[in-house]
Amino acid sequence: MSQRMLTLLSLFACFLGMNASLMGQDADAARGIMGYLDPRTGVFRSDPQPAQPDATPPALTTFAGKFVFHFTLTVNANIAATAKIMCVATAQVEDNLTGGTLNSFSETAAALAVRSGSTARCTVNIPYSWNLATGATDAVTLGYHIQAPTEITSVTAALPFRNGIMSDIATIPVPTTGTTTNKSVAVTF
Repeated sequence: MSQRMLTLLSLFACFLGMNASLMGQDADAARGIMGYLDPRTGVFRSDPQPAQPDATPPALTTFAGKFVFHFTLTVNANIAATAKIMCVATAQVEDNLTGGTLNSFSETAAALAVRSGSTARCTVNIPYSWNLATGATDAVTLGYHIQAPTEITSVTAALPFRNGIMSDIATIPVPTTGTTTNKSVAVTF
């Protein structure tokens, strides 16, 4: 190979080597956080980020049905035989929309128990209709609350008082639409 050809190839290789870093500069200009380092304080200050175009909202599916709680209470508390006992049932679901955003639904219903001696029974119905993005993988947390007496007219009238809370008695998958989900709950109160 001639000296002239070798010199040209070397110059061409040097030219390519110097420009290789320049070729990738415009490849993806939106990397990193735009901003500047304040030389006086040493604090990085980010520039306001441009508004993102409105993202397409996730497709929502309606899940509707009914939870029916059947309570059987064994009354051991020192409450008056005439005290009304309230049964409260809860159902809660958290739906993962997009980007870690949660959409929570909480349903609560109550009923008075019918008491016979040391046993009381009540049935609580919770109809629901939830529009969920990830309903196929979401879970419903079921809970309850029992209270006696239910009406409080004064502090002394409320004594003796009994309150029982169980915030998580079951966690189940979101039932398919049209389902009635029955839950039996036995409580010593």
